[in-house]
Amino acid sequence: MSHLVITIGCEYGAKGNQIGRKIAEDLGFQFYDRNIVDAIIHEVGIPGEIMEKVEEGVTIVGKGAEGWLEIVIVQRNRKNRWNFTKRAIHVQKTIIRKLSDRESCVIIGRSADYILKEHKPILRVFIYSPDEVRIKNVMESHKVSEKEAKQIILETDKRYHKRHMALTGSNRGDRHNRDILIDSSLLGVDGTARLIETLAKQVEKQ
Repeated sequence: MSHLVITIGCEYGAKGNQIGRKIAEDLGFQFYDRNIVDAIIHEVGIPGEIMEKVEEGVTIVGKGAEGWLEIVIVQRNRKNRWNFTKRAIHVQKTIIRKLSDRESCVIIGRSADYILKEHKPILRVFIYSPDEVRIKNVMESHKVSEKEAKQIILETDKRYHKRHMALTGSNRGDRHNRDILIDSSLLGVDGTARLIETLAKQVEKQ
């Protein structure tokens, strides 16, 4: 592994996706956000709703040769005949690793910082912002009221935390799986991107 991978975890409304895309464009790296990764997982044959359940910590079981066609969602303490949970998680991890092995890239979310912790060289970034900034950003991007923006952020944070815990067994805010944490409201999208790019170039040289 000789090419650099930049993983970006981010709080919803902190503009992590925009920053990641800017970095990829400036450095000429491939860009993979959550939607792109999810689309690839779906192509493999795992429906989006199944991954949602897996990442929420729900065990998935099914029966028959049709794979995902006959599926029942059950609690973890239930005995089951065919457990798809490990398969679904394995597929996501495998896809993330294959994308990182191909070329230099920026990967947004999907616990890539944890999944790729053995990849070298790598720069693992987490982007956050004060709540009032996140609320303002969501109000502007979604064209919603302050109350609606707060609810969107609350629900999304809960979902992301569950996903990360299901895949890694650790809290999403654990700094030990990151190399740098940045408040994007300090320098804005372009400034934050430039800062990360400068650090990335140093990591790549070493």
